[in-house]
Amino acid sequence: MNGNSVWLRSAGGALAALGIGVAFASVTGQAIAGCGMPGRVDKVPQSWSPQGVAAAVQAQDLAQTNADFNDKNKANRDKDSNRDKDGPNAGIVGLWRLTFIADDSVNPPIFPAGTIVDFGTSQWHSDNTEFLISGGRAPSTGDVCMGVWQQTGRSSYKLKHIALAYRSIDSPPDMAITPAVFVGPSIMTQTITLSRSQNSYKGSFTIDQYADDEVKLLQHIGGQVIATRFTVD
Repeated sequence: MNGNSVWLRSAGGALAALGIGVAFASVTGQAIAGCGMPGRVDKVPQSWSPQGVAAAVQAQDLAQTNADFNDKNKANRDKDSNRDKDGPNAGIVGLWRLTFIADDSVNPPIFPAGTIVDFGTSQWHSDNTEFLISGGRAPSTGDVCMGVWQQTGRSSYKLKHIALAYRSIDSPPDMAITPAVFVGPSIMTQTITLSRSQNSYKGSFTIDQYADDEVKLLQHIGGQVIATRFTVD
């Protein structure tokens, strides 16, 4: 990280959105659970597993295909990816169920490729802010992250958010501590592509966990993020 403090956004000098989540990694490389950071999630609901997400994507895209086929006025629709801006499919804006999966992009790898790092819900807002709630992390270690996003192409987006990491009673036994102790900030990025149906997205993510001096890098991880839209139907 640069000498300007992690709390300052590089894009337009905007102030970074803060959260209470993230993970901690010791200098020995052992991961402590937290929002979006490696901590290996051993029990994941089927709907958040890669297989469950794939099935949901297929079902949502099939429903969209059928809807398009039956739409008599399809020719008059806006063809742009941001069609129905005021409707339920307003581009990336909305509520998402997402899963983070480690891959071979980090050397040395922390987890084997295919390991589920985290899962949860993420809400992207029309004012270009976002927040994520982890389903695989104990709240005391940090399970909420917040950030900002920008559209980079017709169906592509980038996200950068910040969170705070803690050691707590819910950390692994050899590192558990009470009361909770602040470890440092973490920066997550996502580069994703929205599907044609606008009901799913996928892309890559990175997470950098820093010490409390906001300079020393404790851990880096990368992988794939996949998500499906959560709707009222």
